[in-house]
Amino acid sequence: MDIVIIGAGVAGLAAARELASHGESSVLVEARDRIGGRIHTVHDAAAPLPIELGAEFIDVPGPASDALHRAGGVVYRSTDGMWEVERGRARMLDVNETAERVLGRLDPPPATDQSFRAWLAEQRGVGERDAEWLLRYVEGFHAAELDRVGVHWLSHTIRDSAGGGGEQRHHAMHGFDRTPAGLRMQIGPSHDIRLDTVALEIVWRRGAVEVRCRSRAGAPLDSIHARRAIITLPLGVLQAGSVRFVPAVDALTGAVSAIARASVIKIVFRFRDPIWNEVLSFEGDDSRERKFLMSGEPFPTWWTTAPVITPMITAWAGGDAAHRARRIGDPIDVALDSLAAMLAVPRRELDARLEATWFHDWDADPFAGCSYSYAPAGAMHALRQLRRPIEDTLFLAGEAAADDGWNGTVDGAIRSGERAARQVLEHAGAARPA
Repeated sequence: MDIVIIGAGVAGLAAARELASHGESSVLVEARDRIGGRIHTVHDAAAPLPIELGAEFIDVPGPASDALHRAGGVVYRSTDGMWEVERGRARMLDVNETAERVLGRLDPPPATDQSFRAWLAEQRGVGERDAEWLLRYVEGFHAAELDRVGVHWLSHTIRDSAGGGGEQRHHAMHGFDRTPAGLRMQIGPSHDIRLDTVALEIVWRRGAVEVRCRSRAGAPLDSIHARRAIITLPLGVLQAGSVRFVPAVDALTGAVSAIARASVIKIVFRFRDPIWNEVLSFEGDDSRERKFLMSGEPFPTWWTTAPVITPMITAWAGGDAAHRARRIGDPIDVALDSLAAMLAVPRRELDARLEATWFHDWDADPFAGCSYSYAPAGAMHALRQLRRPIEDTLFLAGEAAADDGWNGTVDGAIRSGERAARQVLEHAGAARPA
């Protein structure tokens, strides 16, 4: 083959689509039994909406929503609807003005790259309460450790407003898996997608790559030979070294080790009825969406399916909050205890109304190793390094190799795959005789 692509998440699929549009063929190697990577949609006939165990909020417009629409998907919008909840009382929460006022100071980036917590402590005119909510926002939205995440990287994320944040957010009505399906539709028959194929080693030299593989069941498979490789392995897999590079690539190893893995615990619950609408006392403008329920509990962030009213709710803990929740105990129990305290109802009442639970541990997933990535202070050079071709032969893509500020987003992963494919085409063209 001319090109082998390792990983059939959206980055790999987007790379294959870009290559196909220029008449190039490739083979995609995917360890899972499905495409999509960390987009993981569960369709359950008993659930009123699809269950998103991975990526959920979708940027509109953007390449992810474009692909979703191509596969017949539609989105619905939620607006504002953020509430601070404490023991059964919900108070309207408006952090947008504070976020714009304070985080706006990061554009342009400050002269010194430092952790967000250290930077925020130096800011004047930020009250204790505002500072607390800003810390929660950065920790939750980016799943970042506040003593590590760098303000230079945050400056880029704020400027680009990527990842489904902001006052308006969008959900995929029929499931986010329509996005990889839409990308797959545009690839065509010239690209071979091999599922259940686990890459073990990438043996390479300039102009030649051999990918040694096994099946998920452990059986050896024939090696795949190509002139170039686009590698879309998640950061957690690269850091674990579960796929060996022979010979090792020192520049790649250094860059990968400098970037941070974002840890998330996300759990979806379905109850007999939307108990939060029944027991919470919503103060203020009751016409506002009951979307985000925020608290100081171990699981600090919850969201409903509003404006669609269903008995489904999602628990979220990211970054340091995820680490703390894991130390307390089983994540599902910790989440339900958090919800009971937030709603001021006995845990046994929640248990009596609970009908289904869905949870996928991305940190423990051998083909992911993390939920997504972010750049610690001083690590912006590592992101740039990941985007540089290695000996015109190895090309990196995936959310960790996305343009500055687009890490951790589906759109960023898609764009990184397109960028890597264009790099392959440029280098292939330069290598061909006139």
